[in-house]
Amino acid sequence: MNERRRGSFTIFIIDDEEMVRDIVAELLHADGHRVLVASSGEDALVMVRVVHPDLILVDYHMPTMNGLAVVQRLKADAVTRHIPIVALTSASAAEANELGRAGCIAFIPKPFEPTEFRRLIADIVRVTVGKTLS
Repeated sequence: MNERRRGSFTIFIIDDEEMVRDIVAELLHADGHRVLVASSGEDALVMVRVVHPDLILVDYHMPTMNGLAVVQRLKADAVTRHIPIVALTSASAAEANELGRAGCIAFIPKPFEPTEFRRLIADIVRVTVGKTLS
C-alpha cells in the first residue's frame, strides 16, 4: 500500500448526483482523506482497478448500472473484492438488504447529518482498513 499519513485513506465515491459527491468529498477532505469520484457505475469499475481505494461509498439509485450491480461486479473481481464497500443511499430497506447480501459492510442513509456521517466514516475505516496501520 502507498505510504500515507495515519488516519488518511483513499475513499472512492460512486454517485450520479453531483451535489452529493461534492458534499461527501468536502466532508472527507476535511478529515484528511484523499477522495476520488465517479458519476456512474461503469466509470467506477474502470477507475477502481487503477486507483485501489481503501474504501468505496456507493449509491444504489444510478442510471444504467445501479449500485447493486456495481457491488456485485466489484465483489466478483479478485482484484477488487477485498475493498470494503459502504452503501450511501436513499434505498429502501429491501434494496439496502440486497446491498448487504452483495457485500456492503455498512449502510449510511441519505440524507445524512454531516457530523454523524464523519463519525460513521471514521468508525468504518478504523475497524476495516485502519486496523492495518496499527
